[in-house]
Formats: sequence, structure tokens, C-alpha cells
Amino acid sequence: MSDRKYPQLAWSHWYAWYPVLPVDDSIHWLEAVYRRKDEAGRWVYRSFRPKHEQQRADMATPLCPGA
Repeated sequence: MSDRKYPQLAWSHWYAWYPVLPVDDSIHWLEAVYRRKDEAGRWVYRSFRPKHEQQRADMATPLCPGA
């Protein structure tokens, strides 16, 4: 049986050493996320962060970096 027919069902812990866009959050880079393969064999990312942590991170992000 080919791995392509059966997507990876469990999320595995992964360190985002390049920018990724989780399906449940905003962009992550140089931090921990979870990933698994979808039906097409592509990586899908999730952060599993609670909504209040996502909002806190969004408020801490400057609108104009370097300003």
C-alpha cells in the first residue's frame, strides 16, 4: 500500500524553521507548530493555540515592522 493513499492522521510536533501558515492561525516562523500530510501528500500545519493567545500575539505584532 502506498503512503499517498492514506494521509498521515496524527499531528506531529515540528519546529517551523521557515515561514508556514497554519490552517487555524496566522503565520508562524521559528516556533513550534504541528504538521501532518493531507490526501495529496502536502504538509498541513496547525498551531493548536487557544483563541486568546492568537489575539494576544496579533496585538503584539507591529503594523509597521522596524518602526
